[in-house]
Amino acid sequence: MRISCCVFAFLLLLAFQSCTTNDLDNLQPSYVVEGWIESDGYPMVKLTRSVPVTTEYQSTESLDKYVARWERITVNDGEKTVTLTGSMDRRYTPPYIYTTTDMKGVAGRSYTMTVHGDGRFPDITATTTIPEPQAIDSFRIARVSSSDTLCQLFAYMSIPKEPVTYYKLFAQTDTNSQDFLSSYLGVFRSDMIPADGCIAVHRGKTNLVKEYTPYFALGDTVTVRFARIDSMAYEYWRKYEDMLMLSRNPLFPATVSMPHSINDAYGFWQGMGTRYYMVPIRLSK
Repeated sequence: MRISCCVFAFLLLLAFQSCTTNDLDNLQPSYVVEGWIESDGYPMVKLTRSVPVTTEYQSTESLDKYVARWERITVNDGEKTVTLTGSMDRRYTPPYIYTTTDMKGVAGRSYTMTVHGDGRFPDITATTTIPEPQAIDSFRIARVSSSDTLCQLFAYMSIPKEPVTYYKLFAQTDTNSQDFLSSYLGVFRSDMIPADGCIAVHRGKTNLVKEYTPYFALGDTVTVRFARIDSMAYEYWRKYEDMLMLSRNPLFPATVSMPHSINDAYGFWQGMGTRYYMVPIRLSK
């Protein structure tokens, strides 16, 4: 999931925009966590430190110094505790990831992640449960009427409206990256799915890209990551999409902090019941 340290820093800057000068002087640095564990997947954590708000310009390259590289991170599944190993991996943004192959996610099981503080920061702990994954039944590709090269991707699913369940779509077209961009407008509840079960899968959007289209190009191969999530993760991604849309609007600046479920830190630790699909963007003859 491609929410890099620079994007987290951007969200924190937005959260502090409405603070007074005295408020900013009293702000304490903290960890920023981007962590998840999928069904049949390994625990993954990106860990950075919050970026101080200053009047000086900070380039995205300078934010590398806020990546936390030597912390001890453990995950407990109720039966055993494993320690995640941190290493450089340029397939992710930022290019440093904590993980282990000693534990795989199991749907229905709960996982507690702990970042053991280094003295400057307190220990932080969060617990999540992996929901049972749901399937996408089929996909449809339609040409965008105003373009000869762009197409809209649709997913069809048969998910009961009740009880209410929560979902998030991610999309990837870059084969050199392991990060999945959040599919634009791709967070929804089961009671929001139309009667025909059709949900549009949009290209991911980041605040760093000025020219954006929600469509895919003919010839693309899209890897769709369909995740069932819990209500807390749903609120996070819903707010993330709101922030992404408002952050570029000069008349309605986003000045609220992202929701987070980790005490004494920002970010998230989320369990995801996931299914992956490879979808070539081709038109039927």
